[in-house]
Amino acid sequence: MKTKTRTRIYRIAALLGVAVVAMALTRLALSQAEGGNRFQQFDKNGDGKVTREEADNADWFDTLDSNQDGAITRLEAAGAALSAAKSKLAARLGTDSVQAYRKESTGPVPLSDSKAFSDLRFTRDWLPGTEDRHGKLMTGTECNYLVAHQGKLYAAIGVWNIDTAKGPNPGPGILSKSAADAPWEVDVQFHPRNVRVPVLASLTFGTDVEGKRLEPPVTLLMSGSGSFEHPGQITVQVRDDAQGIWVPSFVGSSQGVRSFEVRHLAVHRDRVMGVDRVIAALTSGSVFSGGYDAGAPGRIRWNPEPELSGRLARIMSCGSANGDAYVAVDITPDSPKNGGLFRRVDGTQPRWEWIGEWGHRHHHQGVAWVRGLTSIPDPVQTDKDLLLACREVDGVIEAIDPQRNYEARVEFDLRKHFGGLVGAREGQRVTTIFAYNEMTPAVHPDTGERVHLIGGGVMPGLSGDGADAKGAWYLVRHADGRYSTGRVFDPDVIPTAHGGLRCVRTICVSPFPEDQGRVFYFGGYDGGDLGTGMKHRDTAWIYRGALNGN
Repeated sequence: MKTKTRTRIYRIAALLGVAVVAMALTRLALSQAEGGNRFQQFDKNGDGKVTREEADNADWFDTLDSNQDGAITRLEAAGAALSAAKSKLAARLGTDSVQAYRKESTGPVPLSDSKAFSDLRFTRDWLPGTEDRHGKLMTGTECNYLVAHQGKLYAAIGVWNIDTAKGPNPGPGILSKSAADAPWEVDVQFHPRNVRVPVLASLTFGTDVEGKRLEPPVTLLMSGSGSFEHPGQITVQVRDDAQGIWVPSFVGSSQGVRSFEVRHLAVHRDRVMGVDRVIAALTSGSVFSGGYDAGAPGRIRWNPEPELSGRLARIMSCGSANGDAYVAVDITPDSPKNGGLFRRVDGTQPRWEWIGEWGHRHHHQGVAWVRGLTSIPDPVQTDKDLLLACREVDGVIEAIDPQRNYEARVEFDLRKHFGGLVGAREGQRVTTIFAYNEMTPAVHPDTGERVHLIGGGVMPGLSGDGADAKGAWYLVRHADGRYSTGRVFDPDVIPTAHGGLRCVRTICVSPFPEDQGRVFYFGGYDGGDLGTGMKHRDTAWIYRGALNGN
């Protein structure tokens, strides 16, 4: 058979397959028409919306009210019908979704009796859409990172899906706060063609690039950025604290690199060379490294050749355990071993070895495999570490044991826990994203209890119009492996953004001495359009959470 003929047949077969699925979906959607026609029956005033009162407070109201604004539109009703149709088709095809809530799931939900950090009192600390004391506009759709550095607090603010019809796009930027009672102000603004500051990290170097000990150690505030300011270059921005400016540090050429956004930055001590290396992980699946050099631009000398490349998906997490550096690359279903967990093999010619991958494979590229790789003590071998990670698609937090051939054990079932909290129906789709960027360690100042604070988002959310219902969730992981739940909201502020606060992306312990470890800053929102094409404006948020008495 000739190649052109074979290709034509394959295309026709593919189109027929799409047509069959489309016909099945259409028939299933039409089967919901009877329920859809009831919309007019409930829309008693004919304004194109069904309110809770018009629905007689029916138990199905919150499910159809997808944006939780207190009214169901025709679009929401049609979307629910199509969703039900898709669920029926999936059942027929045997593709049961792992994202469904099951009340009787066997997944673990070990809840703690401790109230430590779960009952913080929150107040809004920053109002987007305002100007700082220098007249610079502070706006954004997401607060991606909060980082303490040299006694100050810095916030990375993104502009993904910003609504320019309602105002200008100043570009993503970094805000700073110099004291507990000081206002936020713009520290740097990046090119508007960038959508966010993908990473912000305060990194400490104990040696220079040659291995010479630094006395005292040097701490740099570094951020990832796009390359629109410097075309053709993979760029990291480094703050010069003495001058209060940001200096570009060129990692390497972006030619041939699929995506040049630096997604993670971390310092790793090479155990063979005895040198502190900064690890820069890109969304393209590449890893570069550099060392401290006082004479180099941005004080970092980079190796221009990547240590890891050829990955087909994003690096979504970076961490360390037992002196080893790790990165987690998204799983690509049609390319086994291309994604998963990788460990750095130190030495004169460092490389990254593939460890393995866990979880379900899904029929689309770029499955976000794990977020928030974090080191925790091994409860059995107390001088060793485990890795804690959140598997986004499967909705679980796992402990990974390097001492036992990287055996993975589900520690907490996010979907089961939050499905119950938000009142999800059996079999309803529940989406959870936790540990967007980090799991923040904290110590209770009164009891000395050690925990990790893990922010995230849950869909569907709580019903209602109050500030608490429009808040955002976070988890407190206690040292014994049990969890408690907290909710970020200021009772005096009702968010107007779609979904309220929507999610916690970042948590930081206050660096201000007067707070004495009793105050925590939370930031967030997710600028995704949820498939609707919606834009956002002034939805990024920063809240201050205080322990009792502060």
